[in-house]
Amino acid sequence: MKSLRLAGLALIGTSLGFIVVFSFLAARFGYPEVLNGSPDQVLPAFVAGGSTLRAVWIAYAALPTGLAVAARLVRPLLFAAGERVARFGTWSALLSAVCMTLGLLRWPTLNHVLGERYLVASAPERARLAAWFDTGNLVLGNLIGELLGELLLSGWFVAVGLALVRGARVWRYTGYFALCTAASMVVGSLRNLTNVVALVADFDNTLLPVFLITLGAVLLLSPEQARTTPEEGD
Repeated sequence: MKSLRLAGLALIGTSLGFIVVFSFLAARFGYPEVLNGSPDQVLPAFVAGGSTLRAVWIAYAALPTGLAVAARLVRPLLFAAGERVARFGTWSALLSAVCMTLGLLRWPTLNHVLGERYLVASAPERARLAAWFDTGNLVLGNLIGELLGELLLSGWFVAVGLALVRGARVWRYTGYFALCTAASMVVGSLRNLTNVVALVADFDNTLLPVFLITLGAVLLLSPEQARTTPEEGD
């Protein structure tokens, strides 16, 4: 059960990290509203944030690693819902971490370079840099980091939920929470396609860390209630 306790610590630590980083970016960079800003507003503001703002984005991009670690540690638990579910859930979490990291890394890498060049560029060059900025946000941010990353993370939540609902009471309720969180995140991930789900997407910003901390606490405090199979002990 040591691996489950370590997974719990990883989830709680990652969730608290998300909260700290999100709060800092909201206060200092107008996040997440800044994602909808124009290049002539966003790029100079990003450069003005200096090395501190860039370092925070690097830390933000590293946080999904905690989810990947936790997913690998709880993989044995998922066998309660079957081998296919365990494999699907684990791979979904790992690929989700990769997607989210790629999306977030565009800020301290691509957007950092674009911002520095934008400040000294001529009008025609600024138009080209703005096009690169918009393309990076669409492909790396909206499609890979947000849409694909969140859908894959929801897949892991589904696998976790299906496994936990077969356990004792506290696990069962956490499993239902996981399934509800997954459903909400699937809806919220469509925010770049339609404004109809904007309220759900905003709600997910609070729901996600609450669920991860809850799951982490259950794994940390009551791992002995987990039901494992012989395959999981290998």
